Formats: sequence, structure tokens, C-alpha cells
Amino acid sequence: MSSAASALRTLPHYLEPGLLLVFVGYNPAIYSAEAGHYYARGGNAFWRQLSASGLVGRNVGPEDDARLTAEAGIGFVDLCCRPTVRASELSRAEIVEGSIRLLGELLEHQPRFAVFSGRGIYQLFGRHALGLAAGDLAARAYGEQPERIGETVPFVIPSSSGLASKWHRERLALLQSLARLAGRAGAAS
Repeated sequence: MSSAASALRTLPHYLEPGLLLVFVGYNPAIYSAEAGHYYARGGNAFWRQLSASGLVGRNVGPEDDARLTAEAGIGFVDLCCRPTVRASELSRAEIVEGSIRLLGELLEHQPRFAVFSGRGIYQLFGRHALGLAAGDLAARAYGEQPERIGETVPFVIPSSSGLASKWHRERLALLQSLARLAGRAGAAS
């Protein structure tokens, strides 16, 4: 890890009791950590698709991440806190520690949905925090998962990274499905 990367602060966790949902990412990208906002890079489809999903009532962008807890009941956390260029730079120890920390945070705050932004994130979390078998997790479809984290429903969507552009249509459909599950269908402007 470069000294510049190690000197970066992480992003705050926007997680509190009573949230409708919390988006769970792998870890902050260096670009996002420097900007101080989740999903800050322009090529990331996250904010465009959140705006179009029906989960919020207006167009939103990275600068809205802190406001959405009060405005729409939406929070943000990461599995691991250390900013990196790629998630593959995270150590196994960081992933295990982050999974256990995240489980504690979700149990404490109990959002209605925990939305994992990538199948790989949920597979790591499921193995290290929930004790699920890797083989069982590998065959899972996107969407609602059968486990519960207290009362929280895990929900998995494809990553919104520009590298995952082939999943944009499916991700938007899953976010719209989540809006219907959450009783927010038709909220998009």
C-alpha cells in the first residue's frame, strides 16, 4: 500500500436506527475517499440509477450521501474501511474483520434492507459473518436473500462500477424491485 493511500481517511458510515436501507460497498475507492463521498466517480452508474429507481423522490448525486439518511432513510457503509484502487488489494484479515464489524453494525441499527453492491461482497460477508458455505453462496441469484440479519433483509445487486456496465439494466430493475418491496414505487420524479 502506498503512503498516500494509507494517509487517506475513509468515508463515514451513514448508518443509524430506523433506516429503510443501507447500501454496502466493498471499500472506498481512493477517488471517492479523496472526494469525501460514496460512488463519487462520474463513470459509476450508482447515483443515476438510484435517482431513476423510485427509492428517492429527486435526482441525487454523491454530494447527497450524508443527507439521504434523514431525507429518504438511505444509508451507506463499506465492508472494509481502507481506501484502495481495487478491492483485490484488501487482505483476508481486513475482509474477515470488516465482515464481523458490519454484522455488528447491522444488528445494532437494523435497517429494513442491507443492499450489497456486488455478489462478491455478499459472498464474503455471508462466509465470514454469517457462517454460510461458499458453495451455497456461489449459486445465489441477485435480489432478496433467504437469510436475515436480525430483522434486516439482505438484498444483492450488481456492482455499479463502470467495469460492470453489462449489468446496468439488471441493476436498475433490481433497484426498482426494491422500491416496490419498500413501498416506494412511483416515487421517482
